[in-house]
Amino acid sequence: MNDGSGNVRALERRDALLKWGRYLGGLALCAVLAFSSLRLYDGWRRQHLALQTAQFIARGDIASAVLSARRLLEFDPESLVACRAMAEMAEQSGRPEALEWRRQIARLEPRVPANQIALARCALRFAHLEMAERVLVSLPPAAQTGADYHQLRGTLALARQQTAEAETHFAAAALAAPENPQLELNLVLLRLTSANQEVVRQARQKLVTLAKNPAVRLEAVRALTAAALAQDDRPASRDWARQLNDQPDATFSDSLLNVQATEGTPAAEPALALVKKKAATSPEKAAELITWLNRHGMARVAVAWGAALPREIREVQPVPLAIAESFSFLQDWTGLRAWVDGKNWGVVESLRLAVESHALHRLSPADEPSMASQVAWHAAVKVAQTRPEQLIAIAQLAEGWGYEAQAEETWWLIANSAKNTRPALSALQRLYQKKQDTRGLWRVAKRALELNPDDLIAANNCANLGLLLSGDNTSRRLALKLHSDYPANRAFTATYAYALQTEGRGAEGLQLLERLKEEELQYPSIAAYYVVILVENGKLERARTFLAHAKRATLLPEEQALLRAATQKLLASAAPELATK
Repeated sequence: MNDGSGNVRALERRDALLKWGRYLGGLALCAVLAFSSLRLYDGWRRQHLALQTAQFIARGDIASAVLSARRLLEFDPESLVACRAMAEMAEQSGRPEALEWRRQIARLEPRVPANQIALARCALRFAHLEMAERVLVSLPPAAQTGADYHQLRGTLALARQQTAEAETHFAAAALAAPENPQLELNLVLLRLTSANQEVVRQARQKLVTLAKNPAVRLEAVRALTAAALAQDDRPASRDWARQLNDQPDATFSDSLLNVQATEGTPAAEPALALVKKKAATSPEKAAELITWLNRHGMARVAVAWGAALPREIREVQPVPLAIAESFSFLQDWTGLRAWVDGKNWGVVESLRLAVESHALHRLSPADEPSMASQVAWHAAVKVAQTRPEQLIAIAQLAEGWGYEAQAEETWWLIANSAKNTRPALSALQRLYQKKQDTRGLWRVAKRALELNPDDLIAANNCANLGLLLSGDNTSRRLALKLHSDYPANRAFTATYAYALQTEGRGAEGLQLLERLKEEELQYPSIAAYYVVILVENGKLERARTFLAHAKRATLLPEEQALLRAATQKLLASAAPELATK
């Protein structure tokens, strides 16, 4: 019998399900709303932090910008605003991680030339010349016409001592932005260093005009003072130095230029007295004055003045180090040892130990390093290894003092570490180039390539030097790869041609070289290899036409031996009797 109770229960279940459905629906809606709100909040938070970071940067408050940027990077690791803040902070504080931030920015916005320009500028600042060149060369043609591009190319050329190329780019930069007097000033300053006195005269005249522009007046007057001093133009130097000293933003170094300009006049003593008074107020200025006195033949004056400084100035670095240099200039080794013996230079104690080693070395019989000198030196290096910048300073001191073995050893410590490797390798390159040490240069090239497999110059050096020293297959394979990847590069072509010659395939190497333009073959270092390969392949008349170009090359001993042997064969073929003399 159906009394309706089943229907009632069904209705109750339906109502319950509807209630649960509405409840669960409400929960789902709340969850969706909550999730959406969270996403909206995150988006708002990112926008707020990005805006806040940009505002801090605009106000020049980089420290606050970095704090904000770090929080922003937690939300968005690829935030351009945050990356730029981090890059600018690192650049301002001289920290090399700026380069990584600039790389990140260039990666995130690859089609914005300004990012590449900023990366190249940063690479130049931290002496990554190969990277700077790669970035600048990879810019689109339209971006290679602006003032920034030419200014950076000029700076790169100057770093490589390619003054003619630097001048070309600085001139192009000034032409591209005639409203920017700084660019014209850079060009004029470069021309001041010319060996052509007429160029120098015109540069000085242009500086006189630039000195009327408030934007560059200080730098122009400073350059005019220095130029007049360099040319021993005393009346002009005194006039410009006086104007320089009157500039409201003149520096302490400018005051020293004024003292130099007054030398030999009644104004010299009052000028020096005034500078001494200024310098006695801070260790930095005191050390600068002592260093200046040392370099102007007044080391004895420097010692006396330094000793009379208040203790709170005299005992604060870099004053003690500058006074130590004074004793060194005077060759007063007993005085130098007494100055550093038993002292404690705190965070720069390694420098004190290095100076003590120097004094003990000079006091040793026959100027041979004593055991005490060696012990002090090793202690200095050990202490400095906890502070990379001091290790560089110690290496520079050793090099300046003429202790090549200690300098080389210390530079290698740095080169094989994780920091400051590039300056160390540059220093070692200079040392080995001076000694004409091919094996040392090969070691430097291999370390440079190990640090950066994309360093094409290091790769070519590895191949070329390896061929000269051992002619091994590894060097030949590297030469082949470089030529295959960059067939238009004349240096790589010459290296590979010589690799073929060492393998008994000289005819192929000669064919490669003869694809180069005549003016490329006349380049001295290319011509040297060309002459060697021509002679080995019996092309004697052609070799004679390039011998004069080859003899202008700066060659390593192994290269000199190759060219000498080729020259003797040429002489023997021209006049057999000369070969017997």
